[in-house]
Amino acid sequence: MIKRTALYVGGTLLLAIAGGAGFNLLPVAGGLSWNIGRSDYATIHLILEMVAISISVMVVAIAWYGLARRRIRSANSLVACFAAVCVADLWHTVFYEGMPALFVEASANRAIYFWFVGRLFETLALLLLALGTRLRGHPLLWLLIGLAAVTAFSLVGFLNMDQLPPMFIPGEGVTSLKKAIEYGFFGANLAIASGLLLLSGREGAGVMRLFACSALLMALANFAFANYTMVTDLVNFAGHLLKIGAYCFVLAAALRSGIGEPYAQLAASKESLRSREEALRGLLEQLPLDIARLDSQCRYVYVNQAHAQTLRHPVQDLVGRHIDEVIPERNLDQAREQLALALSGQGSEYPIDFLTESGQQRFLHAKIVPDMLQGGQAHGALCIFVDVTDTENARALANESMREVVELKAALDAHAIVAVTDAKGVILRVNAKFCAISQYSREELVGSTHRIVNSGHHDPLFFRQMWQTISRGLVWNGEICNRARDGSLYWVHTTIVPLIGADGLPEQYIAIRADITQRVHAEQEAMRMALHDLLTGLPNRRFMHERLEQVLESSGRDPGQMALIILDLDNFKDVNDTLGHAAGDQLLKQVGNRLLQVAGDRHTVARIGGDEFVLLMQGLGTDATVAFEAAGQMAERIRLTLAGRYLLAGQDVMATASLGVVMVGRQAPAPEELMKQADLALYKSKAMGRNAVSFFAPALQAEMVARAEMVRDLRTACEQGQFALHYQAVVDRGRVIRGVEALLRWNHPERGRVPPGVFIPVAESHGLIVEIGRWVLEEACRQLAVWAEDPVKSHWSIAINVSARQLYEADFVARVEQVLAATGANPSHLRLEITESMLQEDLERTIGKMASLRLKGVRFSLDDFGTGYSSLSYLKRMPIDQLKIDRSFVSGVQNDRNDAAIVRTILSLAASLEVEVVAEGVEEEDQFAYLVQHGCQFFQGYLVARPVPAAEL
Repeated sequence: MIKRTALYVGGTLLLAIAGGAGFNLLPVAGGLSWNIGRSDYATIHLILEMVAISISVMVVAIAWYGLARRRIRSANSLVACFAAVCVADLWHTVFYEGMPALFVEASANRAIYFWFVGRLFETLALLLLALGTRLRGHPLLWLLIGLAAVTAFSLVGFLNMDQLPPMFIPGEGVTSLKKAIEYGFFGANLAIASGLLLLSGREGAGVMRLFACSALLMALANFAFANYTMVTDLVNFAGHLLKIGAYCFVLAAALRSGIGEPYAQLAASKESLRSREEALRGLLEQLPLDIARLDSQCRYVYVNQAHAQTLRHPVQDLVGRHIDEVIPERNLDQAREQLALALSGQGSEYPIDFLTESGQQRFLHAKIVPDMLQGGQAHGALCIFVDVTDTENARALANESMREVVELKAALDAHAIVAVTDAKGVILRVNAKFCAISQYSREELVGSTHRIVNSGHHDPLFFRQMWQTISRGLVWNGEICNRARDGSLYWVHTTIVPLIGADGLPEQYIAIRADITQRVHAEQEAMRMALHDLLTGLPNRRFMHERLEQVLESSGRDPGQMALIILDLDNFKDVNDTLGHAAGDQLLKQVGNRLLQVAGDRHTVARIGGDEFVLLMQGLGTDATVAFEAAGQMAERIRLTLAGRYLLAGQDVMATASLGVVMVGRQAPAPEELMKQADLALYKSKAMGRNAVSFFAPALQAEMVARAEMVRDLRTACEQGQFALHYQAVVDRGRVIRGVEALLRWNHPERGRVPPGVFIPVAESHGLIVEIGRWVLEEACRQLAVWAEDPVKSHWSIAINVSARQLYEADFVARVEQVLAATGANPSHLRLEITESMLQEDLERTIGKMASLRLKGVRFSLDDFGTGYSSLSYLKRMPIDQLKIDRSFVSGVQNDRNDAAIVRTILSLAASLEVEVVAEGVEEEDQFAYLVQHGCQFFQGYLVARPVPAAEL
């Protein structure tokens, strides 16, 4: 930091010296092009000085109201000195040569005198900043001191000007005394600038550097004013500009200290508060406690997920509801009594017991504390419930053991793992289950301590805290990992009950354990499943993505070559279609097993979705050629291994795979790009006829060229009118046409009909969808106008899809209204279809546009409902008239319980919201019947009508 600041100071000094040398040349340059009379220049000078005075006033104001209130060290210095600067600059302006007389005659010497007064106070302000001097007291005091000082100097300039030596001689220029004073200010400002730069290395770097820049510019201005011969010289003009620049830097520093930094601190405080609130909410959701917050009316304000599960209600259903609507009747009176205490300002604790839906009794320990306002008045209550069911059960068992020793022993031997120790932890008795789970005999266990089964999983602090609890006579509950004789680990939920002797100290401990190994393994399995494919057991796409990130991050340290091989099965869909999905699943499992056999332990195999697998090869050495050959050999070995017979559903099935390989070197791209490159190589293998291996090469980027050609052809299609609209009927339950959906078709002169799924994504990604969408809107409205004259079709509506780019256009609403007006189409027969994904950006603006068009009569449909980010919170706010069930759900209503459940839910939701429902992709009579049975009103699909031109409807 010191070295950098020293370089900064040196550079600043060199710049100042170079600038000063440059000013010696300004008179020569000015003589060539600067020719302004005194009266004209007086006007220019007046404007420049008014700007400078305005800036000075702003500096004083900001220092008073911003810096002083924040107790910034520079506040009073700026108030006092720049108030004086304002007055001095004002007198300098008034008495500038060429200005009319006021009080006394205007002259160059009087103007120069007040110029020096202003520079004195300005230099004093910067000097105080460089020295770190704090002027203590109220800003008003220092304002008066500054004004008093400048008033004293002003009286000298008014009354005794003739007694002062001349500073300027007309025709000759500035005097030697004027030059000496200017050079003195020049040196002082350079020194101050250097000091401020050195000070910026320790504190307030940005502000101090701004002040330093002000001092530097003022030094250059002083240098300029030491080298002019006429008051209208270009040097004089440049010096005033430099002075204004110096003032601007002071103003910038004051703004940054007085306004910028407080707002930055406020923003940081808000962000910190928001982060803390999120952290607190996350903590409350993760705590193994039931937590609720109620207002003064005993209505729920906050409920965490654990308490919502206890009450058997979703969280969103509980918030805002009264306890009378939620708490079981048998516990309600007790709850009211305890909440009344809390609302009166008293905390309370009490036990709760209740029966679950399965009839099991659960125990909670409730702690209710008042939620106090700052005035000390309770405006609600905070309730914390701890599930003490296990503790209560353990205590009940312990009490029962004291009364019925024989029966307890039999019950414990049958259902729990039991051990009794003395006060030092030496085992006195164990039951058969302890021996069975630990694999130690009774003789080996009795006389030893529990160290015999210590797994090392828990640190010493864990056991110290446990002993601290039970040695005080308290029951301890927890989960412990132990090690059996054969080295295997098992988990037990343990309750340790102290038996208190006559002296009040524990003399024995009874440890009652439940085997929870399966539960722990299930939790571990859940974590494994998050990163592994459920069908094959292989790592999944998420695992492979994280693995690639780790490998690529370490590639800088490990220069070894790697390879990424991606493959998918050829014609896998045929297996599913002919033998069923179960056979397809069996094929995927067998493929996964074969890949593991080929890859071994050195390489990572993953299933990333469908019939796609990935193999990451590492440790291929630093020689790129050798690594390439190794990757090729591995890919070919995989191809040959997978190309064979598979026994599926009792049949021999031949299967092959296509593979794409990309080499991964030290300068590898991101994981997503690597996968794209491997995909390109895979597509090349598919294009070669399948059952092949291809390596990624830059030539594969030709696909991008083809994409560019499609973009060009799309632009041509827009210009030449190659698009057409086909219409697919939407019918009611009686299969009577109620409307149509306009579907875009592209008849390419060379490619023929291009599928919408091919060209629409390209049009969207390149912005052409807006122009195409405008054409679709105009064409559909023209068709509506034509059908309005047809008695049969006049009531039909036309639905068109609106892209996100169209909807986000600023003039979207105006354009729709313009098209409707131009074509004469009935707005109520126009239906605009949007998708859920379009509602994730700027929802308020989207709703506003929809509402505007809705007032004109235009109707809206939510297309592909359920496939995006479905949210009831926005659905209830949207002016939607119709929901369209995606064909992916309709196709499975007869065979997939999940699809059927989703369809029923959507229909029920639509009925509640009083909106219409259209089922898309209805292709079978069974689907139609199912949808009719469950209340669907309208239908669209190949079963009822195919898309056709308007003339064929």
